[in-house]
Amino acid sequence: MTTPKVFIVIGPAGSGKTTIAQQTAEEHAAAYLDKDRLCGRLVEFALTAAGHDPTDRESNAYYRENVLPLEYGTLMDVAGANLRLGRSVVIDAPFGAYFAMPDYLTGAAEEFHWPPVETVVVRVRVPPEILRERISQRGLERDRWKLAHWDEYWASYGSLDCTWSGVHFLDVDNEKPLGMRDICGS
Repeated sequence: MTTPKVFIVIGPAGSGKTTIAQQTAEEHAAAYLDKDRLCGRLVEFALTAAGHDPTDRESNAYYRENVLPLEYGTLMDVAGANLRLGRSVVIDAPFGAYFAMPDYLTGAAEEFHWPPVETVVVRVRVPPEILRERISQRGLERDRWKLAHWDEYWASYGSLDCTWSGVHFLDVDNEKPLGMRDICGS
């Protein structure tokens, strides 16, 4: 059996993670795991049930301390289930809360029983002015706080450096459309 690959597509909201992640999954016949699709409705329910705005995540301590770890744990657990079947996985999520933890992926792989894998972290980069325009144009409720507090959002989430160890990094400038060779190197 070929060693499965994990492609983790990271970047701020509106950077084009989803487009790149879906294209990568298609190119590699990999399972596509989108954090918002897997956990979004449950996150909104949990926030509402706890008396919080279901669209406010960045400024919500309850979300960051209680819900976010469950959200990412679920994502990594489902990834592990696919990897144990020998299927490569593409994970579409920002992961910003974990960038400063060099051993985050090693710990998650151990906790969720990942087999040996090759891990490629695809960092999607976009200039802040283009990012703000994209977020504004998509019109999602969960983006209201980001737009209303742009300078704070960008300082906290827009320019974070991922420090994960044991991975290959691939930077993608997503200011303009890319072809599959640019994204996957194939």
